[in-house]
Amino acid sequence: MCRLNLSMKRGLWAAVITLATLAATVAPRAAGGQAAGPIKIGLLTAMTGALAENGTSIAQAVKLYFSEIDNQVAGRKIELITEDTASTVNTGITKTRKLLERDGVHLILGPVHSGIAMAIRNLVHGRKVPLVITQATANALTQEQASPYVFRASYTSAQVHLGMGPYLRQKLGWRRIAIVAFDFIAGHEHADGFIGSFKEAGGEVGLELYPALGATDMAPYLTRIKSEANRLDGVVAILWGAASIHFIKGYQDYGLKGKIPLLAYGATMDDAYLPTMGEAALGIPSWEIWSRVLDTPENKRFAQVVLTAYNRRVTRNHELGYTAAKAVGEALKAVQGKVEDQEKFLQALRQVRFESPRGPFRFDDKQNAVVTVYIREVRNVDGQLENVVTDSMPDIDQFWKARK
Repeated sequence: MCRLNLSMKRGLWAAVITLATLAATVAPRAAGGQAAGPIKIGLLTAMTGALAENGTSIAQAVKLYFSEIDNQVAGRKIELITEDTASTVNTGITKTRKLLERDGVHLILGPVHSGIAMAIRNLVHGRKVPLVITQATANALTQEQASPYVFRASYTSAQVHLGMGPYLRQKLGWRRIAIVAFDFIAGHEHADGFIGSFKEAGGEVGLELYPALGATDMAPYLTRIKSEANRLDGVVAILWGAASIHFIKGYQDYGLKGKIPLLAYGATMDDAYLPTMGEAALGIPSWEIWSRVLDTPENKRFAQVVLTAYNRRVTRNHELGYTAAKAVGEALKAVQGKVEDQEKFLQALRQVRFESPRGPFRFDDKQNAVVTVYIREVRNVDGQLENVVTDSMPDIDQFWKARK
């Protein structure tokens, strides 16, 4: 048998001690003292189905943010586990269970779909796993069903509309309006936020029209508006998807453009739709928490990195995904990657402050984002149709009331 002499033994022990010291320095430690593994983040999004465009862009931006920090925090690797909800509630629930039970994620980013977010709320609350919502806007998630584990980096359905009632009455002088919104829960939440603020400001809603979600035939609604033309100061459209394109083009075709002023929700005038809308979109004002041509250094930088990474122009959904991911990243940095110390991580997440592409970012005391609402107008900028910012209303939270 080979025997080690004293000198060889001492050299071997010195090497072992050196390696152990190096490992202790490099590898983060879990709460129990064992070396920590990767930070597992579930990305629950829609890669297929009706919301695929939203979810795919959000996923691109989430991955882009983590790549910017080298997919690690304080030397600890970030493992992003992406699951496709297929834009359906049942699939969303199944994929959430997988992330929680099989993958053992430390937190979840997503989803897009409000129905899925409502359906998984009790799952993440019961498991005490933080959920940072990228888009789903159902009011209750940060109101009646608020949870210490649920955050929202976007906004509630009503929130973006709360300042618009006073804006219409005081700045535009509109007294009586028609409103067009989708006939489903989220559609009514959006519409109710606008209607409530407009009535509080002294306005009257003379006509409410609610096409079904997914409807593309806007003729019946445009006909009704035309019949009420002489009794309206303006029309408010809160639509998205193909209905937006049909409504805006129809507004011109029916001779309403230039006759009755139109104001649209930002999703109605989404940048992705503008090329198809063409001339019909020119001059139409809208309101939203972001603009592709918002003139800030961070937004310009962000637009360029999306173009470089994906060879496509930046969209509103990219901004939603990037800002949600950065909120998580900033909180992880604040706790040096020690996500297992959940109380410290949750507190760090509540306190995040940073400059996002949309402007200053922070959460309110119910863990919902406080936003700036930008008034925009479609203009031709160097041969491209863009939503150019013309005015803004800062610090709109989900319980915002008209300022005196």
